[in-house]
Amino acid sequence: MEVEMQNHSMMTHPMHLHGHHFEIVAINGQRMKGAVRDTVVVPPMNSVTFGFDANNPGGGWAFHCHHLYHMATGMMSSIAYEGA
Repeated sequence: MEVEMQNHSMMTHPMHLHGHHFEIVAINGQRMKGAVRDTVVVPPMNSVTFGFDANNPGGGWAFHCHHLYHMATGMMSSIAYEGA
C-alpha cells in the first residue's frame, strides 16, 4: 500500500504511523528507493510518498504529526485495512 502526503503549509510535519515500518518511495513525485522508518519529515510545500505492507491487522493504526500541538488540534487520523 502507498500513501502520498502533500504539505501545503509553511510548517514542517514529522508524520508517524503506529504499528508499521514504511519505505520512502517518492519525494515530490520522484520515485526512489528510500530508507525504512516509522516517521518521516514532510517539508513545507513538498510531498512524500511511503509504501508499507498492510499485514498487521490490529485495528485502526494511529497516523499523526509528531508536533504535539498539531496532534492536539486535529492533525491525527488512523489507517485501517482488511484481509491482512
